[in-house]
Amino acid sequence: MSIPFDNLINPISRERFLDEYKGKKHFIIKSKDNIFENHFSWKEFDNYLNQINVGSWDRTPQLQIVLPDGNKWCKKKSKKKYSREQILDLWNRGSSFILTLSEFLNESMWKQCQEFEKVYGIGQANIYCSKRRDAHCFPIHADSTDNFLFHVSGKIRWYIYKEFSKDLGHDRLKDATVEEVVELDEGDLLYIPKGKFHRVDTLSPRLSISFHFQEAKPGKPYRRREWYDWKP
Repeated sequence: MSIPFDNLINPISRERFLDEYKGKKHFIIKSKDNIFENHFSWKEFDNYLNQINVGSWDRTPQLQIVLPDGNKWCKKKSKKKYSREQILDLWNRGSSFILTLSEFLNESMWKQCQEFEKVYGIGQANIYCSKRRDAHCFPIHADSTDNFLFHVSGKIRWYIYKEFSKDLGHDRLKDATVEEVVELDEGDLLYIPKGKFHRVDTLSPRLSISFHFQEAKPGKPYRRREWYDWKP
């Protein structure tokens, strides 16, 4: 199930996070146990992908794929269309898949967003999946929101750079300097502040969840709808 924000970032207090880390520097919290194993699974990934191009209604519009050239293909927005078989071939040849806007796929991710939204504004969960070591991943880039990475399965290497996007334009990425290289195992948490450059290498099949959020609007806290229990 979901993990309260203060428990998640322990031993860093919320006050210290807001003062020292938020929007300023990254941190990693290693875990002896896989505390994220119930947030999403390979079985759920399998169930999701098996809905691709079934019938006339698009059941997987949020699927994105990192192509071999590093560019991104969006099932909903890209003009080029891939068949079910072509998408499977891309997966087998090492493309990483991203399931965006996935917080609605299960109760754990929905309620985890609720926990983050006690500190931030509205957010979402994106799931990053790769089949193998040295999969095709995005080149060095920076995100427009704070990012909390739950590493669920496998092993991955992160390259975190000193520079932020406000200090270094994308036309000068060759000048970016690596600040830290860290390998994440199952259950590890990584916080990346808004605008900080990074990239990854997969060291095995991997599954990670990226929770990222807009800033809260003063006086207008975001209230996510409750997750209803429909079971009889």
